[in-house]
Amino acid sequence: MKKRSLITGLSILVSVAFGHEFWLEPTQFYARVGESIRVQILVGENFTGERSEGKKNRLTQYRHYTATGTEELSPTLLGDSYGDVTVRLKTPGTHLISFANTPKFLAMKPDSFLLYLEEDGLDNVIEARKKQGNTDKPSREVYQRCVKTLVQVDNKFDDTFAKNTGLMLEISPTKNPYGQHPGQTAAFRILFDGKPLAGALVRYWNRDAANHVTEEKQRSNAQGTVRFTLRAGANMVSAVRMIPHNNPAEADWHSYWGSLTFGCR
Repeated sequence: MKKRSLITGLSILVSVAFGHEFWLEPTQFYARVGESIRVQILVGENFTGERSEGKKNRLTQYRHYTATGTEELSPTLLGDSYGDVTVRLKTPGTHLISFANTPKFLAMKPDSFLLYLEEDGLDNVIEARKKQGNTDKPSREVYQRCVKTLVQVDNKFDDTFAKNTGLMLEISPTKNPYGQHPGQTAAFRILFDGKPLAGALVRYWNRDAANHVTEEKQRSNAQGTVRFTLRAGANMVSAVRMIPHNNPAEADWHSYWGSLTFGCR
């Protein structure tokens, strides 16, 4: 979430505290067969972050997909955290890495929660809280992450980019982005629980070679699709989906934070 001058200091502190954006960032998006890359899990704002030091026992998925098979990455993690992992790139093609973790509880003051909902376009929750008469009550939410990254190895393109990993919130390109170039239009489909998610506020972030970050926003259409003009550098597409929690005694809301990172040149 990009910080705006209109957001109060309190809401900024709250956003940073639970890491509004969360993504997988490899040391390089383009590699050669036989190389090893380090993949970090970053958390922060404005596509700029620090390594997350979440506990390994909170992992529900950490996988490396290629055209020839799937590798579980959890066993290769050192220590008790999932902050970074080394991945050996044994085959040419487009490699996909996916990550998901267990829900974590978060409470916010009413004004901070409203700003968060407005910032991420969660109008369904704003309206529901109004109807319930809860706008002046603190939030009770559990949130979890559903994130992926794509790495291109040599010049062989394949369909691994489109693999459905089973994440609750899944962001996938409709074409292999490594077969596209800056200035071309790329389409992305947003799925929630396996179905197209219409009306989601989707962000497209780009960080260029000079570390200059830009952001664009678009609502997904009835097919759950958005389109952005690609920019050179590191790219991220992100979205949030929030639904009523299935156990009101535990929380009021359950949110899912999704992101997809990839390179473009």
